[in-house]
Order: sequence, then structure tokens, then C-alpha cells
Amino acid sequence: MAKVKISATVDPVRLARAKQLTGVRSVSEVLERGLAALIEDELERIHVEGYAQHPQAGETVQSVDTAVWDDLPWDEEGE
Repeated sequence: MAKVKISATVDPVRLARAKQLTGVRSVSEVLERGLAALIEDELERIHVEGYAQHPQAGETVQSVDTAVWDDLPWDEEGE
């Protein structure tokens, strides 16, 4: 895959946290993963919006309620 060199200004705390969570040391790899996640998230959002406009089997999704994930026991500290 062809690559392009970029210059970016990012929040150093957020970058450090991303490196910590992923175990990735390369800023390029962190950015690659972040872009992949962003693309996936946007495609999912587009899919949900399309489904809400053109429901299948008579079901209509009005919106996605992200609160369903609020009480899940996320393991962010690796414990």
C-alpha cells in the first residue's frame, strides 16, 4: 500500500493514551489505527442512517442509543 507523509499536531496526552492502550510505539501506526476506526465508525453511522430511512422487514430504527454501552465493565487498565 502506498503511503503519504503528513505533518500533524495532536494532543500529546491523547497520543500517549492511545500508545498505552494499543501498545503501539509508532505515531504512524497509531494514526493508521485511528483512521481505520474513524472510517469504520462513519460507515456504521451511514449504514444506520440508511436503515432508518429505508427499514427492512417493517422495522424502523429512529436512532442509535449509545447508552447501552454505558454500564459495560470496560477493562481499560488491562486488569
